Amino acid sequence: MAARLVGMVVEGPDDARTVPGLVDRVLVNAVPALTGHLARARTFCGLDAGATYVTWSAVHHHPVPRKHGHFGGKPALEDARTAVLVLRGFIARDPQPQAVVLVRDSDGKEAERRQGLEQARREFHWPFEVLLGVAHPMRECWVLAGFVPKGKPEGASLAALRQELGFDPTARSHELDASSKTAKKSPKRVLDRLTGGEHEREARCWTEPDLGHLRQRGRDNGLAAFLSEVEARLVPVFADAALKDDAGAELGAPRPSAQEGDDTSARIPGRS
Repeated sequence: MAARLVGMVVEGPDDARTVPGLVDRVLVNAVPALTGHLARARTFCGLDAGATYVTWSAVHHHPVPRKHGHFGGKPALEDARTAVLVLRGFIARDPQPQAVVLVRDSDGKEAERRQGLEQARREFHWPFEVLLGVAHPMRECWVLAGFVPKGKPEGASLAALRQELGFDPTARSHELDASSKTAKKSPKRVLDRLTGGEHEREARCWTEPDLGHLRQRGRDNGLAAFLSEVEARLVPVFADAALKDDAGAELGAPRPSAQEGDDTSARIPGRS
């Protein structure tokens, strides 16, 4: 039995490291049987064969029907049309994923981008679960929420940043500013100061703290909301995983996201 496919739409390669790490934390916490078996339990995918994700900037390069007109009688908000486009692309993908994760930086437009993604999710009875995440103001803030200083040098770096910024950037990362990479409040600059730009140290920010810590520190930057999306919408897709003890055993059959026999689950939504 093939692993459950999870489509992933993110800003770029750094997000494509962070998002699966966070997803896996929630899955293993909720379904302990997945511990040690994630490599064969789930596979992230993009629209192209062999790709593990698709970027928002590349969505319009794929030839699927465009979304025109309004959403529920209301004008399209930030990212709504692009989100519908990529979800239609995943419907046409073979094999089709059991869930699709859409994660976007807010870039200072948190409410508009979340509402736009919500418009897309409500637009159609998608044949897979659709999970939304808006990192406010950007992905680096989710990583900062999990930064816990290890040793005196890291503690000193965080103390210096607190004095420089006037607040703790790991506790109030949503107050940072994504408008410029070199600005004093740039999340990228702050994270680089704390981790030295090392991917391994970044990864420890989402793998080491307990989920309660990530939820508390991520309450205002969109991380807590995303973890709740994973728990509510993706965990049920894996909750029926029946792992056998013998080596090489396969997972149980995935539970369908849409009712069997529902014609809408087998076709690409038409143009509006």
